[in-house]
Amino acid sequence: MKKGTKEWLDFADRDLEAARILVENEYVSNAVLFHCQQCVEKCLKALLEENGIPVPHIHNVVKLHSLLKETSPEPLLITEDDLDLVDAVYIDTRYPSGIGLLPSGFPTKEDAQELLKIAEAIHAETVRRLGH
Repeated sequence: MKKGTKEWLDFADRDLEAARILVENEYVSNAVLFHCQQCVEKCLKALLEENGIPVPHIHNVVKLHSLLKETSPEPLLITEDDLDLVDAVYIDTRYPSGIGLLPSGFPTKEDAQELLKIAEAIHAETVRRLGH
């Protein structure tokens, strides 16, 4: 595994662990969503890095996934709906009106649990592919 790949994956591990620790506390569901999005983004960037694809300075997981699909012989096992959901929680700002919210508003504990399952599945698939 390339050094840069390992660095992306190490940061993804930390985001996933933060989400797992926080998921049972509904008060911080928005933070869970944020860490899940970051985990997925960093997993995709790890796969791009390992495949020798320049990692763009973007946060859109749909676009990152499409770059990976164009060059990878084995597509990542994730649905477009799941990618869209992960993208929906990315924040361009640190202002309270946008932090870790869903289009429908403040996330529930169930929303956080759903996104955590998606992040865990993508993380597990990434680790399997990279042999980490």
